[in-house]
Amino acid sequence: MIQIAPVRPVPASSERRECGDCTACCDGWLKSTIYGHEMRPGVRCHFVKDGGCTIYETRPESPCRQFICGWVDEGSPFPDSFKPTQLGVIIVQTTWRGQPAYRLAYGGRDLTKAELEWMMNFSQQTNRPFFYEQHGQTLGYGPAAFLEDMQMKMRRGIPLFESHAAAR
Repeated sequence: MIQIAPVRPVPASSERRECGDCTACCDGWLKSTIYGHEMRPGVRCHFVKDGGCTIYETRPESPCRQFICGWVDEGSPFPDSFKPTQLGVIIVQTTWRGQPAYRLAYGGRDLTKAELEWMMNFSQQTNRPFFYEQHGQTLGYGPAAFLEDMQMKMRRGIPLFESHAAAR
């Protein structure tokens, strides 16, 4: 078993993280429709060209402006190595029973054992459950009630999570 140090929040900085060259949320890993153009696995956003958004100033409220990557979000607890282009996973903010939770959406690769253990430690220390995708399956980690809710939703065909747009 890999030993992982206790999770420590990323030190607060006066600099806000920027997406930079990362376009993972627009590369087709997440499903959405932008101005009538479908984005889905294998089909990136119609408006991403040469590594950037061609409609950034006029992008729609939903999903573009409302989406906040968990790695970029102000006060993000995630280490630099969790930037989606490095992690291969997109950290999507969501909620469970009105409390913060995360969806770790597949963005090109599955989490390593060490990364998954970091998230499990983070979840235990913060009481923030998470969904993650591993080997094509959606799994969850958190308290028993979270897992029970997840199983009930799956049985009923209800979506497991909704994206959460945090106020800027």
